[in-house]
Amino acid sequence: MEKSKIWKDKSVEGVELLSAQYTKFEFAKHWHDELAIGVIEEGAEGILYGGQKLIVPKHHVIAINPSEVHTGFPGVPSGWRYRMFYFDLAFLQRLFDNMSVHLAPVVNRTIIDDNRLFLGLLQLHQAMEQASFTLTKESLLLMTLEKVFTQYGSVTNPENTAFIDTHSVFRARDYLFDNWQENISLDELECLTDSTRFQLIKGFNSAFGLTPHQFLLQIKIQKAKLLLAKGMTCVDTALTCGFYDQSHFSRNFKRAYGVSPSNYRC
Repeated sequence: MEKSKIWKDKSVEGVELLSAQYTKFEFAKHWHDELAIGVIEEGAEGILYGGQKLIVPKHHVIAINPSEVHTGFPGVPSGWRYRMFYFDLAFLQRLFDNMSVHLAPVVNRTIIDDNRLFLGLLQLHQAMEQASFTLTKESLLLMTLEKVFTQYGSVTNPENTAFIDTHSVFRARDYLFDNWQENISLDELECLTDSTRFQLIKGFNSAFGLTPHQFLLQIKIQKAKLLLAKGMTCVDTALTCGFYDQSHFSRNFKRAYGVSPSNYRC
């Protein structure tokens, strides 16, 4: 089976996404102007890269640096299914400006065996394909790319970006409580707290054990549960709580409570 889809998320400029499954298809020699990072969901991909023939197996991360010539072909008879990000270099630099880091858009490993990173990239890619809150996509993007570059790249960070004062964390928390029905962004929380988004995510997680996007989603789901218990329909509950559609609502409700909203209401 050969199928592929390429798209851009309108809410996140500077990132192109590919989801594909190939059985016999082979890429010719080519390069990308962007930094290409992806995850192998099934099978294995073979690549010619840096003068070597490499096999990237299932549940591993692949990273291709900008302007590096490479190919792609089935690494096993069944082929491979994977998801790729193509990060514009100017976008990456803007993203890390607030971190006060010196960013070289280079990853030092082509094949990365890191299950947490694999799952983080997979979750981010799925969030940028399905209906997801802006805060979710922005937070996952920052946390995942920070891990890529600090653990497998050449990021140097002279400042303590984890520092944030307690008042800012609680101000952000109160804002989420007061505006839980909205599609809140990290820009809003940055302006509110006068902290960088990196400081905010790390400080919030340290104080409450959740990132801001996880916290907001938990509030929405709890409110939805109360509304359903009072007899509100699933459709009206989803709209009231600010979910994009019924599928978005059902997916997140079931993750939290193990049943769909319709089954809970019954």
